[in-house]
Amino acid sequence: MDIMFDHIVHFTKNPEEAKTAFQLIGFHAINGGKHLSWGTYNCLNYLTGLRYIEWIGFTDFDKAKTSDNVLIQQIVADSHKGEGFSQLAFRTDDIDAVIAHIQAKGLKPIGPFSGSRKREDGKVLSWSMLFIKDEQDDTCRYPFFIQWGEPEEVRTKEMAPLMQHRIGIPSLSYIGMNVSNLDESLQKYCRLFDVPRQSVTESSDEFGTYSELVIGNIAVRFYEAKSLVISIDSALINRPFLCGITGMPENKVIHIKNGIYHFTL
Repeated sequence: MDIMFDHIVHFTKNPEEAKTAFQLIGFHAINGGKHLSWGTYNCLNYLTGLRYIEWIGFTDFDKAKTSDNVLIQQIVADSHKGEGFSQLAFRTDDIDAVIAHIQAKGLKPIGPFSGSRKREDGKVLSWSMLFIKDEQDDTCRYPFFIQWGEPEEVRTKEMAPLMQHRIGIPSLSYIGMNVSNLDESLQKYCRLFDVPRQSVTESSDEFGTYSELVIGNIAVRFYEAKSLVISIDSALINRPFLCGITGMPENKVIHIKNGIYHFTL
């Protein structure tokens, strides 16, 4: 399965405030647009390699509640627990191959769903999203997959100005997951992405001990909730709670909208 990390989804009641917080740090964070059929809108922060952070909120909660899109359903569910990271997305240029891969694993694909939004300059962006039916409630969610409506080289050229920041050339380096069952969550991801269990590394940092695997050129760290040495919202279980960004002017940890951003040199 040929995939690359695409973005992390951060639910917040006010995406503009998260955008402003990043702008004050020196990032070129921007308004995204409205997803009219989903009742949501977003603000964005692009980093190298077309990786980005999406802060998403509601324009019409009643419409969002009726959406058949799995991501919107998850964000609606998360909204009852509070703000914070919600999901990971990996991009592909062959969503049919991803469907075949998921089915070969004995899992059930859901979708693809078509999506679009109108940018502030009037251009309409389009994409397809694919999900996996999840039978386990006590492990971290499966990520979803996205195929963009334009080739990557076109998007890279168009998005190049958005990946330029006053603070340098930062890169989204890792995602931290807060899991209630470490072994089962690791097994779930290793199986889906064909990662040998022996390639999983163990380490620790200022947040706790973790098991790390590399997927689509991104490191995903699994922290078992009981091993965390920091206090985080108990509602952020089996979800991302931590986003690592390297290439920063200094080492710093900041909390924005119930999400932890770890900046390193």
